[in-house]
Amino acid sequence: MNIKIVKDLIELIKDTDVLELEWTPERIHIIRRSNPLESGTSRSQDNDRSRVSAKDKRTVTVTSPLVGTFYRSPSPETPAYAQVGDRVDKNQVLCVIEAMKLMNEIESHVDGIVTAILKQDGDRVGYGDQLFIIEEL
Repeated sequence: MNIKIVKDLIELIKDTDVLELEWTPERIHIIRRSNPLESGTSRSQDNDRSRVSAKDKRTVTVTSPLVGTFYRSPSPETPAYAQVGDRVDKNQVLCVIEAMKLMNEIESHVDGIVTAILKQDGDRVGYGDQLFIIEEL
């Protein structure tokens, strides 16, 4: 496992409502606080409620269909296609992968919310590398 990816993922979720993250080669399981604005409840109560709601929610991992260089936006001057927390629609462009000077748009397979972006601009990606995690709506 690449330690840089783990550090980047921790940095991405540190100020979010994520309570627990389990990452295995087969899947990534994220447990979020059920109501981030709720106050006065204990962490264990939040965790129990999140486990129940997390079981009902399905996450989809978007993977790279080719080898190339990952970019979150079409150019350095333009905003990223998607940010963590954004609602995305099926077939909406999430990123581009440059391969042999061709820019290949990678689209979402589902309607949902982006819960994690697992690569940084300029990262080399291979076939099947995990790029995004989307909580299906």
